[in-house]
Amino acid sequence: MNKATNVRLPWYRQRTVWTAIAGFFTALGAYVEGSLGLTGVISAGFGAVALVFVRQGIEASTYIPDIKERGEEVK
Repeated sequence: MNKATNVRLPWYRQRTVWTAIAGFFTALGAYVEGSLGLTGVISAGFGAVALVFVRQGIEASTYIPDIKERGEEVK
């Protein structure tokens, strides 16, 4: 069993955050190139932010802290 499955990474080290950033910059590049309108860039920005917040919510709801982190005593 992989022991690292219950470890919380900082938000800036998660692949989801970097994927959202890359998606936004791709949309921004398409706007500069002329393939995408401003509405598309704004939609991509909101989608990227939503992706990060959804990911953080899923992580917070599935994370099970160790007994020490919950403030309980280990006997």
